[in-house]
Amino acid sequence: MIVIAEPKARSSEVGRGEIERLEEMAREKIRNAQIPEPRRKAFLIFRVGDTDQVQSFCSVAKEADPHLDFIDFALKVHFKTENAEYVRHCISRRIEACSAVILFIGKTTHDCEWVDWEVREGLRTKKPLIAVRLNDEPSLRVPKVLKEHRIKPLPWSEDEIRRVIRKNAEG
Repeated sequence: MIVIAEPKARSSEVGRGEIERLEEMAREKIRNAQIPEPRRKAFLIFRVGDTDQVQSFCSVAKEADPHLDFIDFALKVHFKTENAEYVRHCISRRIEACSAVILFIGKTTHDCEWVDWEVREGLRTKKPLIAVRLNDEPSLRVPKVLKEHRIKPLPWSEDEIRRVIRKNAEG
């Protein structure tokens, strides 16, 4: 014969004080729970030849803000090709999904149609734009779109990169 023991207290018999104590414990856990910091995305604009310096920037920026992710759309498609309209559509969607746009200014950045279009697209979507010079050579030319919008590029400086990334992370 199997005998099933009667529980000492049924749920309806649990004291009100016990329920209130458990509810307060749950409320305290919720109050003290840390809400994860949202991830931010930055859309990167650069020429393929500048990839090494851009990766160096990303390392420094990740150190300054570990919740920052980078989206780059390294283009090997000519601006006026058959697929260009589709590529522009894809880029637009990625820029819209970002919290900021970062332009890296290298030796050939000033004369690239894709760079000009991507910067203008970032400005159109009202995303913060950070322009960074990849070196301090006096011969380095700034893209026309930056001059038109009076955007002053930052010098290549790890301290300055950290400062700007942290400032944008707060805002």
